[in-house]
Amino acid sequence: MVRESGAVTVIDLGVLPSEEPGEPPARIDLLLWGRRLAAVVTAAAVLAGVTAAAPLPRHRLSTLAVLPSSAGVARVVDAGLVMVFENQRAVAYDPDGWRELWSVQGSAFVHAVAYQDLVLLFRGDAMNEPAAQRAEWARAVDRATGLLRWSSDRQVELQGDVMTVYVVADLEQRVEFRDPRTNELRWRLPSSLTWVSDERRSALWRIAPDGALVEHDLLTGAVRRTERVRLPGKGENLNLRVARGALGIASFGERGYSETTLWYDTTSLAGISGVGQWSWEHDCGRGLHCAYSLDGERVYLVDPATGAVIRSVADGRAFGSPLGLLVVGPQDSGASFSLPTVGAVLDPSTGVQRADLKGWRVLGMDDSIVRVLAHYDVPHKLTYLAELTDREAVRLGPVPHLLRECTTAGRALVCATMAGDIVVLRIERDRP
Repeated sequence: MVRESGAVTVIDLGVLPSEEPGEPPARIDLLLWGRRLAAVVTAAAVLAGVTAAAPLPRHRLSTLAVLPSSAGVARVVDAGLVMVFENQRAVAYDPDGWRELWSVQGSAFVHAVAYQDLVLLFRGDAMNEPAAQRAEWARAVDRATGLLRWSSDRQVELQGDVMTVYVVADLEQRVEFRDPRTNELRWRLPSSLTWVSDERRSALWRIAPDGALVEHDLLTGAVRRTERVRLPGKGENLNLRVARGALGIASFGERGYSETTLWYDTTSLAGISGVGQWSWEHDCGRGLHCAYSLDGERVYLVDPATGAVIRSVADGRAFGSPLGLLVVGPQDSGASFSLPTVGAVLDPSTGVQRADLKGWRVLGMDDSIVRVLAHYDVPHKLTYLAELTDREAVRLGPVPHLLRECTTAGRALVCATMAGDIVVLRIERDRP
């Protein structure tokens, strides 16, 4: 329901029960309403840096297009290109008018990246192809026409202006570094016990067979330095990890990784403490990053500039959003959909958890940020949508589809339906 008073609009999406019936009935509690109003005014003033918050807009949806699809999912490549991955092809659309530009035949495409005048299409299941076939892990096609430029039967990772090409689980460490535009070889990784790319430093680290730590220029392969550092454990079962300004060396055996990882400063290669090091970090909304512990059991909210920890979340089940950290609750055993269920929203500045979005479902992520939530009315085949902003969860209203995934393209939502279509919805703003 939507309540308005003075200069502030409060959108209360309600606490939904696990069986997901229709929208919850309205309940007016004057004392609760007063407290909510005061809290929203205070929070909005702090976020906006003013003494009074501007009115929140009311949003509504209209259908821009319905794109025929065979159980497809949509991915926004950039402002000028949206890809729809179907069972047997990948289709490119112009989001200005939603005209089909070209299509590429092939199964199991799951991801696309634009690079200069190319679009790199990546497959998700090439590892499961019959051994007699040389599966394509990636194809590079002309952005304007979709015509093939090159393809690779090995795993491809794009890191800036260099492409790392290798075979998964290859014990011989046959790794090549190629030009993303032409697929031409730039250099090959020498024999190594282990290696890892360091995109922050445009470097590649490896441990040579004699135990020396070597740093290469990622683009050219030139050796920057070779140092002798202490290695953990014994034998050749080593693994390199890159964290913020640090390089970790761990040993592993039959029981997995050892509890000890030796950390070194990437500038001086002096030994440092492993406190505050993590294996993965990404944008988490509200100007913060989410950083994950090496074991994946804990999420840290950190300052992206300094790496300082703001607070932590146990169990690692959380998603970033403009509104705050979405703590994922337990999945209801009788639920109709397997999408992650919101248990609470954690305010990163105070650590306070609010439960007004409990029971809503995460409908999709854009660049690691959740922007749209869903609540299903299955009997009537409706999906209620809410857009997350840095101020509130804004009601978008129901759509006559059961949606399984959405991504944002400007002020439009590109959503895959349970029926297999792709529906494009325009978000329109109306001031009260």
